[in-house]
Amino acid sequence: MGVIFWLSSRTADESSAQSDSILQWLINVFGSNIFTEFIVRKAAHCLEFTGLSLLFNIALFQTNKKKMPVWAILLTSLYAVTDEIHQLFVPGRSCQFSDWVIDTCGAILGALVFLTVFTCFEWIKHRRGVGKKVNKFIDSQDN
Repeated sequence: MGVIFWLSSRTADESSAQSDSILQWLINVFGSNIFTEFIVRKAAHCLEFTGLSLLFNIALFQTNKKKMPVWAILLTSLYAVTDEIHQLFVPGRSCQFSDWVIDTCGAILGALVFLTVFTCFEWIKHRRGVGKKVNKFIDSQDN
């Protein structure tokens, strides 16, 4: 959250300078147009909040010992609202509903990544447990 706050505290000029290197690479690949700049700016929003949602999902799981993706999405989305309000006070920045929507999509993506990874780990753990039971059964039949 601190990193997101710091990034949102940067003026529009500072923010543009920061994303110029990525933007230059995209321009080399896709050509110079408004679309390439849009991708860089909006992808950054989405990925910042994907990471925050992942962290909320992990923290909530560690605290409550159950998956709580809806709460993680809500907390991330709420922080996105405060982030947009914060940008009202930064020179050259603005509060945009579309940015909040993109941030919330990032929160949903983070929850989906968490659930996918969690499900894979549970499946692997279950398969290992089944394998041990089968081996134990086979060993008991040999005696």
